[in-house]
Amino acid sequence: MKVGNVELSLLSDGTMRLDGGALYGAVPKIIWNSLSPADRKNRVAVGLNCLLIQTGGKNILVDTGVGTKHSLRRKNMFAMRAGELVAELRAQGLDVEDIDIVALTHLHFDHSGGCTRRGSGDRVVPTFPRATYLAQRKDWHEANHPSERILDAYMPEDFLPLEENHQLKLLDGSTEIAPGIWLKVTGGHTSGHQMVYIESGDRRVACLGDVLPTPHHLPLPYISAWDVRPLDTLECKSQLLGEAERERWLLIFAHSVGPKAGYLVRKDGQLIVEPQEL
Repeated sequence: MKVGNVELSLLSDGTMRLDGGALYGAVPKIIWNSLSPADRKNRVAVGLNCLLIQTGGKNILVDTGVGTKHSLRRKNMFAMRAGELVAELRAQGLDVEDIDIVALTHLHFDHSGGCTRRGSGDRVVPTFPRATYLAQRKDWHEANHPSERILDAYMPEDFLPLEENHQLKLLDGSTEIAPGIWLKVTGGHTSGHQMVYIESGDRRVACLGDVLPTPHHLPLPYISAWDVRPLDTLECKSQLLGEAERERWLLIFAHSVGPKAGYLVRKDGQLIVEPQEL
């Protein structure tokens, strides 16, 4: 999809299942189960959606899904049907060497798992050998010193090899990474969580990461139990949704298995998503 002078392609690393109660936080199951039906283990299906941005001769990848390094036990725990990102890139005519920048909304394993892969001798190496990986310094610190509450959200082998191979660049606040393409700090879900914001001509696009993971999370109180600062998420969502509706942003949803992108419209006074194919 062409947006001004930027080409956007929505890619998928596959799907997995997450605990529905954790995904919807304080929302009762009798409500969220009608939106995202749970399996017998109380898990709901989520997408592992990534965004390819092509502009100015650069290939920028937003998030990397869970990747291919997981044990059979972990794959079964989360019902992973994943590891498809590299094949999706090749379908776009690109190989791993063609990616210039990997912009990470945050370092949870379902967003950063595909940053690395197992190479020869089972050594873990960066998946994209020429890329600069971008994350917020606050997020890096939190990932390397997680509290017991969020310990299982991180797998150090997803991100430590990036530093070891000198491919990691830490940001201190909102940063323009290419003309009209910004990484903007939102906080909330993690201390250094960031969104991707694109402004090209009169068009606006936002990939909100886990501040707004699916269209079902449009109501302000629908905030996951994994958010370290849920009140910050609440404030951020309120502001971003107002801007997105007013300025007609195209929104990209990181975990949707239904409409993965769309515009906000009102129906009977409620915000809903008008789907848009990328």
